[in-house]
Amino acid sequence: MHNRHATAIVVAGHGILIEGASGSGKTMLAFEALSFFKAAGLFACFISDDQVFLSARNGRLIVRTPAPIAGLAEARGLGPAKLAHMPAAVMDLVVRLVDEQDAPRFSEGHQMVHEGIALPCVELPQRQARRAVHAIAATLQLPPFGPSQVTV
Repeated sequence: MHNRHATAIVVAGHGILIEGASGSGKTMLAFEALSFFKAAGLFACFISDDQVFLSARNGRLIVRTPAPIAGLAEARGLGPAKLAHMPAAVMDLVVRLVDEQDAPRFSEGHQMVHEGIALPCVELPQRQARRAVHAIAATLQLPPFGPSQVTV
């Protein structure tokens, strides 16, 4: 199990690992995505903020939240704040937050390998959470880009 500087969430059964430098907007993107997809009636849950443990199991990448930060996320200006979370999940997508000039206009089918597991990867401009949420929805074919998968 390896420690990685990243944030992780689950949306409509898809695990999303958000990577980027400190201050790139990983936490803000996670909060925006959770709010957006919950408002669309989809299951969305926080896993871990800023640090995750990665491991491979049965050909899948598993993310776990480190115990000392379980259920905590940074609220800028306040510090760690409590929120509901899942302790672990399978990851299906990597989102890399990069400088705007380094972000491609269109996805190039890029993959990221963690723990020997290759996952689709989209590179999106850092600190532009709302735009990034729409790119994630399109990539995963979630509303408004794909069929509604409303859960009760």
